[in-house]
Amino acid sequence: MDTIDLFPDTVEIHNGHISHIGGCSLKELASKYGTPLYIYDAVTFAWNYRYLHDLLADTYPGNFDIAYASKAYLSLPFARKLANLETSIDVASISELEIVLKAGIPPCRIHLHGNNKSEAEIHKAIDLQIESIVVDSLDELHFVEEISRKMNRIPAIWLRITPDITVDTHKAVQTGHSASKFGIPVGNGEAEEAIKLGLSSDAVRLTGLHTHLGSQLFDSDRYSEAINILFNLCHKTDWQPEIISPGGGWGVPYTTGSPDTDPSDWIVAISHTVQNCCEKYQIKLPKIIIEPGRWLVAKAGVSIYSVGSTKSLPTGEWIAAVDGGMSDNPRPALYDAHYSAVVIGNSADRPVVPTRLVGRFCESGDELIHQIDLPRLERGDIVAIPVSGAYQLSMSSNYNLADRPCVLWLDNGKVEVMQKREKASQSNWWLGE
Repeated sequence: MDTIDLFPDTVEIHNGHISHIGGCSLKELASKYGTPLYIYDAVTFAWNYRYLHDLLADTYPGNFDIAYASKAYLSLPFARKLANLETSIDVASISELEIVLKAGIPPCRIHLHGNNKSEAEIHKAIDLQIESIVVDSLDELHFVEEISRKMNRIPAIWLRITPDITVDTHKAVQTGHSASKFGIPVGNGEAEEAIKLGLSSDAVRLTGLHTHLGSQLFDSDRYSEAINILFNLCHKTDWQPEIISPGGGWGVPYTTGSPDTDPSDWIVAISHTVQNCCEKYQIKLPKIIIEPGRWLVAKAGVSIYSVGSTKSLPTGEWIAAVDGGMSDNPRPALYDAHYSAVVIGNSADRPVVPTRLVGRFCESGDELIHQIDLPRLERGDIVAIPVSGAYQLSMSSNYNLADRPCVLWLDNGKVEVMQKREKASQSNWWLGE
């Protein structure tokens, strides 16, 4: 894999260097809108969605749905694009719920997740009659029942099951093991008990089972293992689920050395395992709902920075500070996430040197890339980091009262400002108003 393969599908090379994405000049965008700047390519996002949809259609004879994991990236303009796709969506807070409703996504396409939902969130979900409340514990099952009885409503629920599967990814994003804060564990019998309680309840309607093993996964066998556990629970409780959701989490390459496994491995494993389980237990095919977030938006997004201060260390390493960093991308600090980068513009006449790309914030851990070989960067250079579309802006902050960046949607030469650059010093929250 070459570095260019990490960029959106519409990337263009002029005179030997990356110059355009989505039909737009990156240098001109940086000049007009300033940096830090985030861009999303419409063509790449649409292709990713269609690819997953077609894979499911080709491999699974039953009903299926794609539910976008809004935690990866969400804004009102982007949610409106999701509404036009007629995809479903996962939310995990009342604010996410309100944003997607305002965007025109109907309640029947919304799932409410979270390990500690508030009474207000559950009440609103029940009142709206959303597609499902994904119940995360026995305690929450009783809490949902209590609220629904007061409202005299019967909401549809899934149960999130923890199958005790440890996956090969960063420990902070492993969610299917026995000690996870998420889900109802299988090993102590609670999962089976929760299914029985859900089926016998007069206050909820149990429609499906859900699991999520973690993020940045590349082993499809782990999904098959989890699905087998879900169906075994259904068999033990003599229940035919309407819906099975194996979650999301399929990974994307962030650097040229990352695994580059096609999501067809993931989709085929899910589809075939569900079919095999249904044949084994002689039950009808359930609806499959997958929950991709990162795979849909990560490659569609690129972050663009301007270089400021530079210096050389006694080791020979070149340090270049950019005008963003951990406030717009905390992933390197949180997960030791690795990225690649390119210089926008002609830098062929410069020596290539080991470079540490750092941010502008008051933390030694504020690094975007710990070491990468780049043409020796100078003040005023424009640097682009690919695969920036997921879990960066959604986890961004105002550390040092930094303004969150402008976000653009690029569609075949057309530019839409999805989010204007924030002015933190004018924010009512920081002003105490």
